[in-house]
Amino acid sequence: MRLLRISGLVALLWASSASGQGPIRLRNRVIQPDHITRFAKAPAAGAHYILLFGAFPGPAIRAELARRQIRILGYVPDSALMVSSQGRPNLDGLGVTWSGPLEAADKISPALDAAPPGAYLVIFQPDVDMAVIRAWVQSLGFEILENPYLLPAQLLLTGGSNVAGLADSDLVAYILPASADLIEGNPVMGCAGPLTEAGPLGEYVATSSGWAADAAGNISLQYYFQSLTNQVDPAIVEGEIQRAFGEWQKYAQITLSPADQATAARTIVIQFAHGAHGDAYPFDGPGGVLAHTFYPNPPNSEPIAGDMHFDADESWHVGTNTDIFSVALHEMGHALGLGHSSNPGAVMYPYYRFSSGLTDDDIAGIRALYGTAVSSPSPTPSQPPVQPPTPPSQPPTQPPSQPPVTDTTPPSLTITSPGSTITSTSAATVQIAGKASDNVAVTSVKWTTSNGDSGTASGTTAWSAQVPLLIGSTAVTIRAYDAAGNSAWRSVTIVRH
Repeated sequence: MRLLRISGLVALLWASSASGQGPIRLRNRVIQPDHITRFAKAPAAGAHYILLFGAFPGPAIRAELARRQIRILGYVPDSALMVSSQGRPNLDGLGVTWSGPLEAADKISPALDAAPPGAYLVIFQPDVDMAVIRAWVQSLGFEILENPYLLPAQLLLTGGSNVAGLADSDLVAYILPASADLIEGNPVMGCAGPLTEAGPLGEYVATSSGWAADAAGNISLQYYFQSLTNQVDPAIVEGEIQRAFGEWQKYAQITLSPADQATAARTIVIQFAHGAHGDAYPFDGPGGVLAHTFYPNPPNSEPIAGDMHFDADESWHVGTNTDIFSVALHEMGHALGLGHSSNPGAVMYPYYRFSSGLTDDDIAGIRALYGTAVSSPSPTPSQPPVQPPTPPSQPPTQPPSQPPVTDTTPPSLTITSPGSTITSTSAATVQIAGKASDNVAVTSVKWTTSNGDSGTASGTTAWSAQVPLLIGSTAVTIRAYDAAGNSAWRSVTIVRH
């Protein structure tokens, strides 16, 4: 079912060969024009529609669209843009290979089929007049639930029975279930979604393909702290963000390690910034957008791919709103290539929620991109790892005529006690214990705290450490090392009363 009643049609010209055409990846379908596909017709002024290009629409194309008064509203993988136009669009010479609107079915979350929601979160196109929208939805029989925490161009609607008719409108971008927090009017903060150099991604867009494997077949990423908030101890900020990284690494075949410089390839740069800070998405001060994150490469280029930016004007905290770990956990999902989830309980729902870890919905999403994390890389997981008789850098089976094998596999590390990533105690110390394994051998397990303490744990494959605490929150980072210098880390936060 088409959502636009098109009049004053303008035919599009064939601008590139079929070999240059890529698919249009939506949540509910993939549009993949072939060499016999005829162009859809471009709608009249004021309508919203997708333009598919023969290649990624770079800065020159985007500048020319602006010159022709065609407004870019978002990026649609792999090589398309959602746009609107003030007048009849002139698309000649732009390399456009297909154009057409979203259909009603593209805008209705499949989550609405599972159970009738208490209310709908309706996301409209970003250039609409919300005063007109409010009158229109009420004319359809919907009731507006007022909520001061909603992002612009969004409404909470209840009642009404014609959801399909709502989705059929050119003004609507996506409809999904509203969370209990939104319905009850609890203070929440929204995420505008992942970003690309060509524009933000709408809720109707499918998850990207994520980071590509490197030459060794691994998904190995780095991170670099460029600037931090001064509202919380810097070591605690780093520890909370590292802990968020560790949650994703726990469930999928990805590894994250510190980088020496911000410009290194495949590096996620973390910065807390004020207002305009060098990208096309300036922050809006307290109470607005908390953070934004750029999708991987592709579609973004280095060095901005995967970068996570936090608004330094917000009031940042640990363990309460605005919780650094919870926001970083959500934004890291975007840095890895995930979009938003329609599941109101998920970390990747469009509105942040206080989180202690990932939900089944989040885990399924990240595993769909990268596969399930291998809990033990040992070739004989049924037997406990043993120390080799000779140093692992000189395997006895290596022929002398060949160069030594370079070990690039990091150890596997788990924390078994305490059993959650955030716990509390009144004691002056806490015992942290866990297990580690490696494809060759674990040589040491060390710990550091956000209070500046550090030490070496007792044991390696089964390890434990008694860690001192100060009053308040202490982020404890555990690292396991092998002889080649590879390491893996996990983090917990202990709150001492």
